[in-house]
Amino acid sequence: MKRMGSFLLKYGITAAVGGLLTWLTLDLHGFSSALPKLEQYRLLCDAFTIPGIILVMVGFLVMISNAGNFLGLGYAAKHAVKMLIPFGNKKDERYYDYYQRKQEQGKVKGYGFIFITGLAFMMVAITFFILFYSNR
Repeated sequence: MKRMGSFLLKYGITAAVGGLLTWLTLDLHGFSSALPKLEQYRLLCDAFTIPGIILVMVGFLVMISNAGNFLGLGYAAKHAVKMLIPFGNKKDERYYDYYQRKQEQGKVKGYGFIFITGLAFMMVAITFFILFYSNR
């Protein structure tokens, strides 16, 4: 039961964020006004493509981050912030120590729901894309 609740919560929140982006896109482009059917299909395709691409790309960013590709950037940013703070702790951590500490913290697990939700939005966008070009 707890597993099902976690499943629904992850997918529900992600779908709600995607739905909010879809609604925002439709609202900003005047979907509620009387538009021809062809223009509605185009707007719906665009509105579902935006959150679909964003969610898939966020999933890829998490995957890349798990591979350790951002460790150098994180170390450089942390070091720069420490140097800019006056009277702060100036104890310098070597990159190797930083790398070992980050490896011990572990990787992000269970982020596949972001990909799946993004792909679901993309499938809806492809459906409206097909409807748009079949009615042209």
